[in-house]
Amino acid sequence: MNFASYVDIQARERPDELAVTDPQREMSYAELRAETDAVANGLAALGVEPGDHVALFLPNLTTFVTSYYGAMKLGAIPVPINLRFGEAEIAHVLRDVAPSALVVLDRFVDAFADRDLGVELVAVGDEDIEGTTDYGQLVADAEKSFHTAERLDSQVAEILYTSGTTGDPKGVQHTHGNLAANARGGARHMHMTSDTVYLTIAPCFHATGLNGTTTPSVVTGAENHLLPEWDPEMALRTMESRGITYTVLIPTMVLDLLEHGPGGYDIEPLETLVVGGSPMPKERIEQVEAALDCTLYEGGGMTETTPLAVINSPEQAVRKPGSVGTVAGAVARLRIEDPDTGEAVEPGERGELLWHGDTVMKGYHDLPTKNEAVFVEREGREWLRSGDIGHRDADGHVFLDDRLDDMIITGGENVYPREIEDVIYELDEAQEAAIVGTPHERLGEQVTAVVRGDVTEAEVQDVCRGSLADYKIPREVHVREEALPQTATMKIDKVSLRAELG
Repeated sequence: MNFASYVDIQARERPDELAVTDPQREMSYAELRAETDAVANGLAALGVEPGDHVALFLPNLTTFVTSYYGAMKLGAIPVPINLRFGEAEIAHVLRDVAPSALVVLDRFVDAFADRDLGVELVAVGDEDIEGTTDYGQLVADAEKSFHTAERLDSQVAEILYTSGTTGDPKGVQHTHGNLAANARGGARHMHMTSDTVYLTIAPCFHATGLNGTTTPSVVTGAENHLLPEWDPEMALRTMESRGITYTVLIPTMVLDLLEHGPGGYDIEPLETLVVGGSPMPKERIEQVEAALDCTLYEGGGMTETTPLAVINSPEQAVRKPGSVGTVAGAVARLRIEDPDTGEAVEPGERGELLWHGDTVMKGYHDLPTKNEAVFVEREGREWLRSGDIGHRDADGHVFLDDRLDDMIITGGENVYPREIEDVIYELDEAQEAAIVGTPHERLGEQVTAVVRGDVTEAEVQDVCRGSLADYKIPREVHVREEALPQTATMKIDKVSLRAELG
């Protein structure tokens, strides 16, 4: 089934109920259906055909949602582009998917106007820009009724790009079946219903914002409130005014909320805060739950799993510190194996996480060699190699220890940075911490810490010395006042740190 059909289903069942808002606009499900139908008709009039790519260069606005579902209704494939990408990365995405149309916020049009793209530019905003089609006029002129194109569950529904920290960004192909499984599985595990009130702050060009809240909200028939940029005060104000019950954030946003504090805002309705993207130390989780008076659930996954794969959920009797939960059994299966031999490891042993199930991507767009490398057959099933190192305890709780690429080999010993970072976060003044391997003449690599906060090198080494083996204690500690560099998906950029310190 075409995933965009959920818009039509909810418009029939709850036409007057609130579907989506941004700070300037709100839309009912009936209005969402009418505008997505108009977008589909408008794109078709511009020459977009089923199977074509429609690029979206938009922040979290209602027009992102209408453009996304409008393209999908036509049978085209929406391709959100990361607004944090640089010129070279944007050029790579445009070459890679060769879109038939590009929907772009008016203030970003200049970034594309001088390119010989050969695509239709649709500008969103109040400005009348020469050489573009005005989004508002496109919608106004189009019919408000469209028969949603039929699509198989196995056909590509969207393409999301990875952050490209180790090369060009890769286009992850999610099918209509992936989106449905992810949304329904998330609703089942996290008890989402039509009464859930979502807040979407994580960008919709990222799996966390798009498939953590935005696509599930349409499946459950709930409200989804979008914020176009990260502002802790605006987030708290929206939580209060809209009665937000559920949101998904990344760790840096959670830390900002913690620093800002809830102040005088009434956010009592907030029940569930899901954190994905990278692990959070248990001390921070406890601080956030106390400050915001909600339950914080860590989840694990990746763009390649749409992203639902493993999660802590309300139905769990026990949440174990440091665990991202248990496998989302409704949609995924997990295998942990030795990355060198491919042999399965025992509970408690570290290995690479491999995923199989309904949320696993179809593959990377136009990268057959890469697909051959990441998809492997084990015991008659196809599994996706994640590149994550972790372990599962005897009770089935999964722990993400690190990225395979981030592991440090120092003097022949394997060191996993997250273990050290968690210890550093025991220092109250440590706001951000990153452990990277840097060259060492005798050891090959040495453990190096980069910390933001009011701490000293001695304090960092002392707290590590109290908990860790000697070879894990950072030989160098760099303390900074400024925030650590981030990738385009707002994770700490260890590649740039290694390059800087190497």
